[in-house]
Amino acid sequence: MPEILFAHGVRDVVISPGSRNAPLIKAFYKRFGDGCKSLVDERSAAYFGLGQSLATRKPTVLICTSGTAVLNYAPAIAEAFYQQVPLLIITADRPTEWIGQLDNQAIQQTNIFRNNIKASYSLPVAISHDDELWFAHRTINEAFHKTVSESPGPVHINVPLREPLYETLPEVSSGLRIIKTEKTTNSLPENSFFSADWEKAKSILIVCGQHQPDEKLKETIQKLSGDSRVVVVAEPISNVHFTATFSNPEVTFNSKTNYLDLAIPELVITIGGQVVSKKIKLFLRGLQNSTFYRISTDEQIIDTFQNIDAFIHAEPHSVLKGLKVNSDGEKSTFPIFWENESRKAERLAEKYIDKIAYSDLLVFKEISALLPNDAIVFAGNSSVVRYLFYFDQKNRKYYSNRGVSGIDGCLSAASGLASKTDEPVYVIVGDLAFGYDSNALWNRELPENLKIILINNEGGGIFHLLKGPSETEDFLPFVNAHHPIDFKKLTEAFGLKYNLCSSENELEKGIKNLILKNKGSEVLEIRTPNNGEPQVTKDFFKFLNNNYDTELGND
Repeated sequence: MPEILFAHGVRDVVISPGSRNAPLIKAFYKRFGDGCKSLVDERSAAYFGLGQSLATRKPTVLICTSGTAVLNYAPAIAEAFYQQVPLLIITADRPTEWIGQLDNQAIQQTNIFRNNIKASYSLPVAISHDDELWFAHRTINEAFHKTVSESPGPVHINVPLREPLYETLPEVSSGLRIIKTEKTTNSLPENSFFSADWEKAKSILIVCGQHQPDEKLKETIQKLSGDSRVVVVAEPISNVHFTATFSNPEVTFNSKTNYLDLAIPELVITIGGQVVSKKIKLFLRGLQNSTFYRISTDEQIIDTFQNIDAFIHAEPHSVLKGLKVNSDGEKSTFPIFWENESRKAERLAEKYIDKIAYSDLLVFKEISALLPNDAIVFAGNSSVVRYLFYFDQKNRKYYSNRGVSGIDGCLSAASGLASKTDEPVYVIVGDLAFGYDSNALWNRELPENLKIILINNEGGGIFHLLKGPSETEDFLPFVNAHHPIDFKKLTEAFGLKYNLCSSENELEKGIKNLILKNKGSEVLEIRTPNNGEPQVTKDFFKFLNNNYDTELGND
């Protein structure tokens, strides 16, 4: 912690002595030396720190022990909050299991200043996994940036510590991550470090997460994709997928984990919300020497890929539109490599899928091929959103509840969306999502342009694709989620039209009939056998992996 704060320019630390905060005292004195001041009375110490920050306009660090010592900081923290003075309050604490157990100086300290601080954080009690170290580094960086933001103020970090408290400190981690921030409104400043990194990078990867349809952003991403150094990865829920180098990372990345140097970007830029593909997440988390930027209006630092170096607080379009595009000359080896990878994956996928039996994979191939090219689609969660994105989704506009990725409100959200447009809205959901949210149909003003494709693979098809759940003894009775719902009766109970497809021969006709502009909401249930034939999908990815080398010669 001291190393990160020192790197951000913090120089003043006010310490109130105690036992529980002994490791913090040692660590901060080792880094800050004479920048540390010792004041016994926590109430006075906090006001002293406030006075320092009033003069410097930089955050002063306050460090105290656990218990009532923490409460004595409250008056000065309230003053700092209403004066918008930056303070970093670091309170030592007992481990969680000792709170409320009549142990010395143990009170509820989590979010203890909640009405008079900008943010409150708690660090892990011990670092036993790389993810905990990543979380601690990210939290400390975020806490610093919160206290010095456009609206500065006090920020609290609670640090639970176990005994012994007076041992020799470990060496500073070599993997220390200092996250920079840059703020902008409509354009980047002339001396922007982001602009400098963009201009000098020889290979750039832009990763676009979920985003609402936005013509300006689409045009900007399309312009950047013409840069001879740039690869754009954008799944359909980004709604810029038709401008991307490739939009199906789950297929393109296969299960490869080792890539040549020419496949590794110098600069990675991430925008938007969630990314669905697990494989691209693993790829990005494995990059050791790339510089990562996140551009968003999020209040907190989002570090999905555990590699962030800098956070730019802005609307992505406002930043990206001003970047210089290098479109002269030949493409670099970086985009050429990934364009070839994408083409190979597409060819292999076509070879396999042309021969498969009736299954979930075949159903989604047909849906992807037959829906109108410019359709509005609401993708259900779990297996639905994944299956769809194995295939080209043309110029369709995509919506999905990927903020939290639950199945519980897909139909209702799609109905609300449909109520605000005259165009057909195609909502594609699994049987569990449909059953869970069937009360969405209990709506006297259910939009007539709502077209529902229900994929019934007999309950929780995604769990058959995941290695862990499908191999457990209690999989069938408890995880598989088989259900007794008769969807025809359920649909007709709400007064909707209903059609059934239960074979490959009926598939094309069923989808085309749904697309016809019939008046009124309707449901097309597509039943697939044997839980959607998950082995077909597993074999699909095995085929991609096993035949990759033989496909190399084609490029």
